[in-house]
Amino acid sequence: MTNLPLTVVQNADAERDGFKPQLTFVTKLCGAGSCPTVYRTDRDTFVIQGYTVTAEAAGLDLPAGEQLVEIPAELLAEAVQAAN
Repeated sequence: MTNLPLTVVQNADAERDGFKPQLTFVTKLCGAGSCPTVYRTDRDTFVIQGYTVTAEAAGLDLPAGEQLVEIPAELLAEAVQAAN
């Protein structure tokens, strides 16, 4: 795992078309600064800011344009509550 936070990851088609999702904050665990965060998009999806995990380290073969992101389990639980 690296400690490099992601901010926004878009799929390749959307990026080529110039489409940028509108993000709405859902939740994060820290009070200030940059930390793992969950956002909802205007296309009924979520964008996760977290720590990147390489596909090699996870033993996976990912398709082009996808990345793995690690977040605390507590953040996921809070995001589910906040999104409902």
